[in-house]
Amino acid sequence: MASSIKALTLFTPVIASSTVFAARRAGKGIDYMDDNPFFGTANLIIAGGQTLKGIRAAKDLSITTTPSAAESIKEINSKAKNLSESSKCLKGIGKVFDFTSRHINPLICLASFIKVLGSDDKADTGVREILGLSTMFASENIAKSILGMPYTKINSAGQPITVPREALYHKNPFAEKQIKAFEDYCSTKKLFNKISLKSAPGAIKGTLFVLASIFGYKLGGVIANLLIGKEGQNHVTPKSANEASIQTSKLANAV
Repeated sequence: MASSIKALTLFTPVIASSTVFAARRAGKGIDYMDDNPFFGTANLIIAGGQTLKGIRAAKDLSITTTPSAAESIKEINSKAKNLSESSKCLKGIGKVFDFTSRHINPLICLASFIKVLGSDDKADTGVREILGLSTMFASENIAKSILGMPYTKINSAGQPITVPREALYHKNPFAEKQIKAFEDYCSTKKLFNKISLKSAPGAIKGTLFVLASIFGYKLGGVIANLLIGKEGQNHVTPKSANEASIQTSKLANAV
């Protein structure tokens, strides 16, 4: 029981946050495919890496909490490996997503750089992306420390593993007591008497981490608006410039 709860605490925040991040990145990738296909593609690749990260956490959780599932998972992994080795295309895609899952934040920075290169107003977009990413990463780091979000490291075999992080709220006796009471409550209750709530604390932790990330990026946008004005405010489109020229000509002729 204790090992099961420990596994849920370790892996469910990763599963929850990776799922939401992947969905948001995929949506952004699709939205930008027409205007900036390179940026759109970069986001879809990042979404694939985030999905793979969540799948790994789900696999580790299943093996830890349900030992009987270990053999089935190993069999599925073996079949997937054989399939990827027989297809050069699948093997290449697998390597790309594997690399992406291990270097998500640097690739997010690269995607933002691609966005700037494809922008009509590179200076404006560059400032917004720098501020947005800076405040986003800062918010994420703060949230990781407060919530105790697990992190990934590479073991001696070269494989990524999920490692627990000590949460700052443990240092506050009141917060520690309340959260422990909530975790104990969830460990014994079921939603509609059918769905176990054991994974709820971890899922909430992952969701709060996602919200902190989104808030951080939005905060960067607010700061950018204060420093350089609202997006598009200082950018004159060709159509607007042409209309302004026509109006100027009309005024000149009238004089």
